[in-house]
Amino acid sequence: MKTVIVASENPVKVAVAEKTFAAVFPEEEFAIIAMKSQSGVGEQPFGEDTLIGALNRLKFIQKAHPEADYWMSQEGGLYEDEDKNFYNRAWMVVTDQSGFVAKSSTSLFYIPAKIAESVRTGTEMGPASDTFFSSVNIKQGIGTVGKLTDGLISREEYYLQASIIALSQLKHKDWY
Repeated sequence: MKTVIVASENPVKVAVAEKTFAAVFPEEEFAIIAMKSQSGVGEQPFGEDTLIGALNRLKFIQKAHPEADYWMSQEGGLYEDEDKNFYNRAWMVVTDQSGFVAKSSTSLFYIPAKIAESVRTGTEMGPASDTFFSSVNIKQGIGTVGKLTDGLISREEYYLQASIIALSQLKHKDWY
């Protein structure tokens, strides 16, 4: 059984890792280990700090568990367009003992203006979304994207495609 360290204890991110490894390597078994990690960027990353945070989390868990077979990090953040609107994007980063680092990101979705206003004043998107939607701990459940799509795309599903793409790159690293 191979070991995968996930740079989060968030149940959504752990489930994404479990489903990703099962999909990309269906013939193998994995022990998925959740671990708190440090991003080295703000609690609410903006712009390229999102990718930097994902890479920093990866390094953190690699240092803590150098014996693992795989390490995966997932970092969501906000990007601002020319009209000062915010949109969400998450990065998936995965590596193995070879040292090849595979990266993929989710699609983008715009954040409602009221949530964006709250984020601008220093509130993290999860709590800002909880206030907007009158929900509790949205980021460990359906996610903001889930609310915005009436449950058609959960946060887990939103992360899953990008996560599968990243791990597939790692699986076929000789193509890159």
